[in-house]
Amino acid sequence: MHSYQLLLILSAALAFGRPPQDGQEALAINQRGIEAENRRDYVEAAKYYRQSAEVFRALGPQFEGHLSIELFNLAETMCGLNKWREGESLFEESLTFSRRALGPKHIRTAAGLNALANVSMMLDDTPRAEALLAEALAIERENFPADLQLAHTLAALSAIRRRAGKPAEALPFAEEALSVALKAEGKEGTESAMMYRNVAQIHWTAQRSDRALPLFRKARAIMERLDETSDPRYASLLSQEGLAWMDDGKLGLAESDMKRAINLLSRAPSAELELALAQNNLGLLRMRQKKYAEADELLSKALSAEQLYNSQDTAQINRTRDMLTQVRSALR
Repeated sequence: MHSYQLLLILSAALAFGRPPQDGQEALAINQRGIEAENRRDYVEAAKYYRQSAEVFRALGPQFEGHLSIELFNLAETMCGLNKWREGESLFEESLTFSRRALGPKHIRTAAGLNALANVSMMLDDTPRAEALLAEALAIERENFPADLQLAHTLAALSAIRRRAGKPAEALPFAEEALSVALKAEGKEGTESAMMYRNVAQIHWTAQRSDRALPLFRKARAIMERLDETSDPRYASLLSQEGLAWMDDGKLGLAESDMKRAINLLSRAPSAELELALAQNNLGLLRMRQKKYAEADELLSKALSAEQLYNSQDTAQINRTRDMLTQVRSALR
């Protein structure tokens, strides 16, 4: 998905006792949804999650924990389809059931807070995201100091500060997130790779490409060893690494990474926003190379995608529009 990456699917079967026959049927439907989501077939996944949620809803209050997870999964698919407002509403309902069925300090409640915070960030509601993350952070520090949920919370807090142009404030959160992920998952995990990328982005934002590039390369190497090169996050990582190469004056390496990223994302299902960002990045490189016609084409495609799939992110849309104005001025 996209933007920052949302939480992994959690299976209801792992969290609760054996339900009656109707519940067993719902779990089977849930599994088909998980399989569809793993293929990034969000339309099919949403159909199954919705069916399973309705079965658990009909089973009554004792299955609100199961229902919370199904709503969480359904919310994630809605976000994968860029239906962020619907995803937000579903995450809110899921969180309500988690708090009621599992308690305010359960790890599932922390996961729901993190997911809703990520959607709030996508919807450009930073104050709400900060409040949700603060609540999650308190739960995790007290009860789950070695869990990946803590790493997700810290990474989101760092991202908020990085996007606000405060890399010095972002870095301690990002470095702690990386430390937690390495302890929770090990050195060869996908989430650890993403945390290396997060620290790299902060160094790049602070114009320290010499420190960003080794971290981008480390994250890339982990994903390649794990054979995760079909994951859109790998392609996005390549594109971001390309920006660091560009700022380091290695335009050939930047172009290689960025073009490969676009090629991978063009073939990935439901990766419209990741593709738009990669096109944006290559457009910046073409501007640097004074290839203004190509920059115009790339930025125009990116702007169209952003307006269609991410219309609430006015800051990003305005940045793309400003770059496009500069390019067209140079073409005159």
